[in-house]
Amino acid sequence: MRFNKHFPCHNLGITSNPLAFAVNRGFDFLTPLHGMFKIKQIALLSAVLGASPLSAVEASSKDWVVLADWQSRASDAISHAGNESGSYGRTRVGFEAIWKRADAAVDLEWYRYHQKFAGLAANSDRRYGDTDDLILTGFKQWDHGDRYAVQLIYAVECATESSLALTEGLRWGLGGAVRWRPDPELDIALGLVLQDRFEMAALPVPYVKAIWRPDASAEFELRATGLQNGLFIRWFLTADRATMLDFTMAYETLTFRLAEGSYGARAVAIGEVPLRVGLTQFLESSGTWFVRGSAEWVAFARHSFRHDGESMGAFQPGASWGLSFRVGARF
Repeated sequence: MRFNKHFPCHNLGITSNPLAFAVNRGFDFLTPLHGMFKIKQIALLSAVLGASPLSAVEASSKDWVVLADWQSRASDAISHAGNESGSYGRTRVGFEAIWKRADAAVDLEWYRYHQKFAGLAANSDRRYGDTDDLILTGFKQWDHGDRYAVQLIYAVECATESSLALTEGLRWGLGGAVRWRPDPELDIALGLVLQDRFEMAALPVPYVKAIWRPDASAEFELRATGLQNGLFIRWFLTADRATMLDFTMAYETLTFRLAEGSYGARAVAIGEVPLRVGLTQFLESSGTWFVRGSAEWVAFARHSFRHDGESMGAFQPGASWGLSFRVGARF
């Protein structure tokens, strides 16, 4: 497996990270969607699970990653909302702190989403306020020789409308996977994760990830985890891998516990299909500070409302553009 001095976490969530049964939250290390089963979103630690192993010196000196994040999605008219009309957009701010080593990792994230409703939809049960997402995810890996490993995957998330206490939106995920690395170019993980869901029964979700590295400058990942499914491509533009261009085409999700509506307790499940292009740049030779910018076109999005296992309406924003920016450090 190749070692990358600058990108021991080069997508912290796009590669063979077992946390990516979401999220925001999933979660590429430097890409934008978050939500528990990034997990949102999640998707974290390519260095540990999907990229090459760190050397002993680098691993001990670069065990932590911290970053701050900003994202904006343009407003667009909504449809599929009964007789209601209006528009919807959102912005997001947050931070992440990640601790990792060769056989384990823990990721703590907090994100606040500012919802922007206008028109009739701003005064109906389809409207909801700003939301907070606090999530702790992790994994433990046990190697069996050079080619095989088993992984324990876990997550605890509090995701609520900001008018509620975070503890009112508690959910969890627990599962495992078997990892097979037949050669340095191929990395495959298969497993099952049981995911708790708001206003719905817990659901066992298959976990499948395959990563192919045809040469030192490129990685291709196919991910199908139920809550995050798609294609992730990364190109390293310099020999030292200090500059990375990436492309994402995926179905990503978020979910939040909301304040009660006219029909009682409710939650919203958000599914989106972004086409995203991003550029990551490390700023100095030690591989400590980095910045990332990305642009995306959200070709499809749907917000579905749930109560006691049943659908209580939905709306779909029109296709919209988005921008995001991240700055962080490894130490």
